[in-house]
Amino acid sequence: MAAAKPSYVREVLTSQTNLYAFLGSLAIGALLSIPFGFAVGAVPLIAFAAGDILAALHIPSLPTFREKVDRRWRANVRQASREQLMTEIQKRSGKRALPVPTLRTYQRMYERVQSLYQRADSGHGRLAWRDVEQLDEVTLEYLAMWLALLVMNDRAESVNLREVEQQVAALDRELAAPRPGTDLRQLQKARTDYLAIIERHHRMLSRRRAIEAAMLSMPDQLDEIYQTIMTLPVSEDVGTRLEEAIGKLRLQEDIEADLASDLAEALPGVAMPTSTAAAARQRRLVAVGGSGRVG
Repeated sequence: MAAAKPSYVREVLTSQTNLYAFLGSLAIGALLSIPFGFAVGAVPLIAFAAGDILAALHIPSLPTFREKVDRRWRANVRQASREQLMTEIQKRSGKRALPVPTLRTYQRMYERVQSLYQRADSGHGRLAWRDVEQLDEVTLEYLAMWLALLVMNDRAESVNLREVEQQVAALDRELAAPRPGTDLRQLQKARTDYLAIIERHHRMLSRRRAIEAAMLSMPDQLDEIYQTIMTLPVSEDVGTRLEEAIGKLRLQEDIEADLASDLAEALPGVAMPTSTAAAARQRRLVAVGGSGRVG
């Protein structure tokens, strides 16, 4: 899901601190204007405007301010993706209730990540906020896989494979003994189209098995990462070990590409959460030669 990058100057000017400063200047100016007139009452507003200009020139260039704004922007993008994916999942499920085991698994993954956010925010364990964000994106991948399975189920139900195979057999008989006036080129095209349907159907079933396997292993791996982080000594840096674990946790590139393609084709408004896929892929290059499991 594409979203406009934040404007750092706008963030400064529309911040809660700046709003309070403006209201305070306005109140002071109103009080001063009563005994001393408008000219004196305007002084606080002029001082506020001057301070605002200085703040807009310098604060947006501060790395800490930029990181704070970027972090909030990334969180908003993830939340928008999460809500859209859940809406589409509920829509695809129709009147049926969402499967309890799958929903409970997702909720447990989400709660694990929120707990790690709290740990990173408190500064314990030298856990980087950016690493936790990558784990958060894994929970979005889980939702995307869930939605992809629902899309595949709808497609599978819309195709009667046995009927298609019967049509191919009938075309084979016609091609083997064509009647006078038969357009063989049209029959060959129809046969090719039917075979393409069968091929796409089998390819989709193969992708579905890969996604189902990933949905089984992903929560277990995230649980293992969570337990490892929570049991490490506070003084130990988890960065390298976490990078390796995240590299193994995320979807393989071919599965991720197929998943994104399936969702884009079936649901143009829904995109795979890949806001940091490039960075994760670079980490994955390091993780390929690492040991099998964290800890």
